[in-house]
Amino acid sequence: MKAQLILAGLLLSTLPGMAQTDPVPQDKLYVTDPAACSLLESQGVGAFETLDFLTLSFTDGIQGMEFHCNFFDVKTRPGNTFTLVTAVCEAPGESYPDLLSIGVYNDDTIQVTSMADTSLAQIGAMAMQSEAAPTDQAEQTPAPTGITLYHRCDNLSELPR
Repeated sequence: MKAQLILAGLLLSTLPGMAQTDPVPQDKLYVTDPAACSLLESQGVGAFETLDFLTLSFTDGIQGMEFHCNFFDVKTRPGNTFTLVTAVCEAPGESYPDLLSIGVYNDDTIQVTSMADTSLAQIGAMAMQSEAAPTDQAEQTPAPTGITLYHRCDNLSELPR
């Protein structure tokens, strides 16, 4: 029994983000494509015309070319590595509430899990399964999970506006 507990502890410590004890730094800018950091430094807002990516900052929420999520409530809890964010997201022709879980993935990357995206992915996966022939099910690729990785930009002289 003791050996199983030690083994379980070792396995958990190898998972990304699990060994991290600090919450996500909220004074940084994060991007979905690491190349965007250099583009933002050299081109500012023009970087969005060169590369398709999203930014995340705790002051401005999630921003993209035709998509954004405004953060309304950002909660942390002492001793917990996750941040809970209530947001309202907008894309052309639609707006919807969302609940985000933000946690450390590794030293310079955070993992954002969107409840709205996760729900849509599950609905899409169920639709794909019901339409697929039984022999095709084993060959299907998994549906998206609603998780997006954002990489921290450490090279910026200031946060772009």
